[in-house]
Amino acid sequence: MAKALGLRIDVDTVAGAVHGLPALSRMLRTRGLNASLFLPGGQDRTVLAALRILRQPGYLAKLLRTSALRIYGPSTLAGMLGRGPRRIIDTGSVLTDMLCAGDEVAGHGLVHTEWHNRYHRMPPGEVRRQVVTTISDIEKVLETRVAGFGAPGWQAGFACLHALDQLGLAWGSDTRGRHPFLPMMHGYRFKTPQVPTTLPTLDELPGGLPPKRADVIGLCQSIDRQDWPVYTAHAELEGRFFPEVLDTLLDFCATRRIPVLTLSGTLRRYLAEQELPVSEVVQAPIPNRPGLVATQS
Repeated sequence: MAKALGLRIDVDTVAGAVHGLPALSRMLRTRGLNASLFLPGGQDRTVLAALRILRQPGYLAKLLRTSALRIYGPSTLAGMLGRGPRRIIDTGSVLTDMLCAGDEVAGHGLVHTEWHNRYHRMPPGEVRRQVVTTISDIEKVLETRVAGFGAPGWQAGFACLHALDQLGLAWGSDTRGRHPFLPMMHGYRFKTPQVPTTLPTLDELPGGLPPKRADVIGLCQSIDRQDWPVYTAHAELEGRFFPEVLDTLLDFCATRRIPVLTLSGTLRRYLAEQELPVSEVVQAPIPNRPGLVATQS
């Protein structure tokens, strides 16, 4: 079976949902493609990301390298000052239109920034509560079944993986890695498959932002080289400021006749060929991303 590209779209802010998702939706609909939408269930408190400057070595350098202050700052501050925190899942018809068009939805933490900042300090019971609340709120508001879950910033561990097992979700995408797998930690084997992100995100590209042509070419080459590539786009980046990057990747896949699938489709395709291997999940660094992330060993 020919390879395919798994495509997930993270929607981390209200501004991304309102101003970025429509462009991405048009891009997908024009090509007859679908993606997995990752949505937080709670309020957009992206302004709290500034706390990471104090707590996480290398985070300020990342902000400067990727021009993140220019991209996220004005719209986020305006939203917080003008209307107060809002929920991404309440932003209107663009979400329901995408779901009606065949895109699937996954949970992406309750409050995205809080999870990203605090996951490894949260008690297991709080982790489970946030996962359960996220899934419940998304299904109630959008009236659709949630397919999976992806921990914000790939900040995940035993408590998160165990919560997915308890909820019986079809898959998680809480890790970085090489191919779908069954996760194991501390000798405990979980039953919820992981469909990891395998390709760098835009803010991890060596040349920083705006994306350099050589970096985009490198992404295409990685799709060609990897057996089970999965790309994570962001409504705030590819949707608002750099749509040409995702356009290029999708055109490359069309030229090479590489199907573009949701993560559910990616997992089904993998299982049609082989059984899922068991892989240890460890905390490891990712090039050009500060801190450690949950990674397929």
